[in-house]
Formats: sequence, structure tokens, C-alpha cells
Amino acid sequence: MKRILTLSLISLSPLLITNCGSSSSSTTPNISSSIPNDHTIPIERNSTTIDDTLPSNHKSDITLKFKLPNEIKETSGLIKVDNQLWTHNDSGDKANLYQIDEESGKIIKSVTITNATNKDWEDITYDDTYVYIGEFGNNNGNRKDLKIYKILRSDLKIETSITAETINFSYSDQTTFNDKNFDCEAMVAYQDKLYLFSKNWQNKKTRLYELETTKGTHIANYKETFNINGLVTGATINKELNILLLSTYSKTLNVNIWSFLNYSNSDFFSGDAKKLTLKTPLNAQVEGITFIDKHKAYLSSESFSNTSYNISLDNNLYELDFSKEFE
Repeated sequence: MKRILTLSLISLSPLLITNCGSSSSSTTPNISSSIPNDHTIPIERNSTTIDDTLPSNHKSDITLKFKLPNEIKETSGLIKVDNQLWTHNDSGDKANLYQIDEESGKIIKSVTITNATNKDWEDITYDDTYVYIGEFGNNNGNRKDLKIYKILRSDLKIETSITAETINFSYSDQTTFNDKNFDCEAMVAYQDKLYLFSKNWQNKKTRLYELETTKGTHIANYKETFNINGLVTGATINKELNILLLSTYSKTLNVNIWSFLNYSNSDFFSGDAKKLTLKTPLNAQVEGITFIDKHKAYLSSESFSNTSYNISLDNNLYELDFSKEFE
């Protein structure tokens, strides 16, 4: 990234980034908006300071791998599963998934979800059997048609058209539908459940929700809050090492990656939280993140332009190596 772009981004108004994906509302009648009476008592955690004593040379490398194809200008979710790299756009596209060649960056294959629409796809994750696509972008906090599409991993490998099962849901603690703290752009599958991380535009925190993986209509149950001081846009988990990564950016597109480890079961915020120290600061609209090795991950960013500030950023794929942070 050229220095002039980085300097321009840092000096931008804090209101530069105001929207990602579709902000339309819906009142689909088959989603329950009723809220249980037995609210979970809010738990809020702050980061521990396990990184304060690390030597200054223990930093994470983040490097540009390649520019993504023009067909994927709004890459918003990213997975590497069964040795294949997949992404999708967040809105304005057909209900398509795209397989990307890791060397050339070209599209190898596209798969259409035949019974789905892409109003605001924001993340993608997988478990041993299924792939899950999050149709839950909710910038204004007023959607009542939140859902997740569920497809077979085996189908993704061999088919070009797939019919999905649908998981409809609402949030257990949402009582009004104009609250911008009820956006969501990050999700992982873990221990037979789905876990959603909110993107709180107003207070820059993130809330963790637990959701069933079976088709039908469910409640996403609130678990706890973490004061992450950023906008959470992606999640990935290494189940062997029990490391969760969350990607965030600020309203001036300053990217941060957080790691969570030594947690108990699915209480991800109960363990050690650490903001990775990037050797080269990154300013980008990073939206997707996926593990590719024990301490390596890919990040994908949307193209971004702002004519008022003469800024134009590409839709890119980056590689993150954070192995030194755990030496």
C-alpha cells in the first residue's frame, strides 16, 4: 500500500465508514420477534494484557498476496475448506460462492445457491459436514428476516448449483428494531453450534450469541460482551489449537486482529484476549478472515473509494503470519 494512501486514511473524518452492504429492512412474517422473559444477565469483558511484555520484534507479518478479481469487489466472507479457498460478495450479487486459486487469484469455479438471495451476506463458516452462509448484515438494526443458509461440504466440492436449508433467527436481547448495535458480520461453527459476533457501530463492542445449526426458526441466545474497541467484520477458529481470531477495523479503516485462547468451552471471551501487533500497519476494509495453517490466516478486503478524499483501495487478499507472537 502506498504511503500517501495510508496517511490520507489516517487523517479522515471518523464518519468516513458509515455502511457495509445492504441496509434495507424487511418484515418477513415467519421470523419470531418475541423476546424471552429470562434475559441473560449481561457480562462484559475487557482484554487482558498478555502482550505487554513481548519483545518489540515479536510482531505479526501481514503481506499483500494479490488483488482479487473484479467479480468479487465486495468480498465479505472467506473460508479455506477441503483445500479450497472460497469467498462471496456481501450484496448486489447473485447468490454465488466463488472458489479462488491461491496462486493466481483467479476464479476457478462459482456455485449458485438456487433457493437463496444475497441481500447482505456477511460471513461464511463450516463444520465437519456443512458450510454456513450468514445472511445477517443489519446496518440499521431493523431486519426481521435474518437467516443462515446451510449447504453440504461435499456438494460444494463437486456441484455448481446447490439447494440450501435455511436457519431463520432473531436475537434474544433485541427489543427494538432501529439499534445499530445489532449488526453482525462474523460467525464460526464450534461444538455443534453457531456463534455470532455483533458489529456494534455505536459503542464499538461485540456481543457473542449462540445459535442452533438445524433448519427452522430459532433464537440466537446472548452469552457475553467484549469491549473490542472496533467494528468486528470477520471470524475464524482453529479447533485443534483452540484459537479464535476476530478481524476489526475502525471508522478510518485501521485494521486490527484479535486472538482469543485458553477459553473454556464456547466462552471465548473468558480466556486470554490479545490484539496482535502488526509489523506493517494495514488500512483497508477487511471483511473476511480464515485460518490456513496453525498461525497463519488469509484476510480479504473490499474495494473502497472516496472521491472527496481522493482515495481508492483495491479488493485484495492478504496473508497474516502471527507465529512470532506465540514463540
